[in-house]
Amino acid sequence: MDSDADDRIKPHLLVGERPLWSGRPRDTQALIGRAVVIVLVAIAALVFRAMPPDYSLAGQAQVNSILLAVIVFALIAEAVVFHSYLATTYYGVTNLRVIIVSGLRSPEATSVFLDRLKASQLQLIRHGRNLEIRRRTPNLRYAPYYPFTNPALPPAMLGAEHYRLVGLPDAGHVYRLILDSCEHLA
Repeated sequence: MDSDADDRIKPHLLVGERPLWSGRPRDTQALIGRAVVIVLVAIAALVFRAMPPDYSLAGQAQVNSILLAVIVFALIAEAVVFHSYLATTYYGVTNLRVIIVSGLRSPEATSVFLDRLKASQLQLIRHGRNLEIRRRTPNLRYAPYYPFTNPALPPAMLGAEHYRLVGLPDAGHVYRLILDSCEHLA
């Protein structure tokens, strides 16, 4: 258990609830992917800017370079927001619930009772280092990430209850722990 995450989760525990695991997102892969995309788009903008003025498409290349520069700044802003959310997110699994404490200004706790997973109202899905808890939707295999939103709590525009545990270094262990906890509910 992560002691910092444990300190953030404990104030939200109910009577008779005991923590089984706590942790934080460690999703450096997503941040590295964003950095690579930003660098590639920035290089494209510089290439367009470096075209000789006598080139027949130089005028269009200048406009494209400005557009690409705007896209680079938007990608940087999105990466900062994504990282800010990850830096202020904490996860906990107890004998009764999965708890997510997240938010930029004042982190708020959101929880999912495990008996809802046991009763098949919600499903638990693992995607690599990420876990999703959501309503059963046959046509949706993986809910997309919406830029400038909290990756742990996708926006309500999905139309259904949805939670994510993003960037878990031990996602397999947490997945099994949640399923085992569901089995032991009375």
